[in-house]
Amino acid sequence: MTGSTFAKAVLALALLLSWGCGPKAAGSGAAAPADAERGPAMWTVRDENSTVYLFGTFHILPKETKWTTAAFDEAMRATPVTVTEVDTKSPDEQARMAALVQELGINPPGVTLTGLLGPVRAERFSAIAERYGAPMSMFEPMKPWLAMISLSVTIMQKEGFDPASGAEEIVLSRAASEGDRVAHLESAEYQIRALASLNQDEILEDFDASLGEYENFDAYSGRVLKAWTSGDVEALERETIRDMREKAPDAFRILIKDRNAGWASRIEGFMAGDEDYFIAVGAGHLLGDDSVLAMLEERGFAVERVQ
Repeated sequence: MTGSTFAKAVLALALLLSWGCGPKAAGSGAAAPADAERGPAMWTVRDENSTVYLFGTFHILPKETKWTTAAFDEAMRATPVTVTEVDTKSPDEQARMAALVQELGINPPGVTLTGLLGPVRAERFSAIAERYGAPMSMFEPMKPWLAMISLSVTIMQKEGFDPASGAEEIVLSRAASEGDRVAHLESAEYQIRALASLNQDEILEDFDASLGEYENFDAYSGRVLKAWTSGDVEALERETIRDMREKAPDAFRILIKDRNAGWASRIEGFMAGDEDYFIAVGAGHLLGDDSVLAMLEERGFAVERVQ
């Protein structure tokens, strides 16, 4: 893994997070209709008797961000089922996630983050963490992948990003007010195991460049947020997944492509019935030739960008 690939992957996953360019597929890269309201990108996927709205989310946002539109409101009103990536609300799932993070993200006794990083990287990591009020001691038990994600979330929260303001929170609140049935595309366990399976040697090789991304967080997050709120899918793809797809194909496969394939199968199953769905997933999964949209087009569904 070279350049700042892993950092951009982690920051993008945390920004677009829960945890896809070009396109030449008509649905995935197409511009919004000329008369469409400007806002985060949204598509419809249709067959003879079902319509699915696919909305690309930003999982953690500054509190003051305004992004809902009339098209978003109407799509949610029109769909009796709302779908997100994973269930992060139920006590059982929260307990399961906590146990998995402990199992897969915490070092065995006697192993520290500093020991894994080496003194130079550890000192740089510590300086960035302490700049945001987080002592190095809170990261020492963590494996590098978990430490980087934890540092990302710490920085975002200190910079005014609020998990309670994320797009999914608004979607789920709206779904509850409308009495929607809520479903999910995969388990949180799958997501955590995918992150934990990334090659640690590659992560360590890229750590210096990764820390550079953290040091320039304001500029990077500003570009991603602007691209998302304006529906600029080309800029969003460039800032989030392009490097990962080109320079870290294994990470791209694990974190993006394989998950997209699983989601496309789930959505195909939804569309075998006659209900309409509103599906909200991280925007990176809706970009490019390996996107959920492209995979659904390959299966014969009609895809149209509507915002």
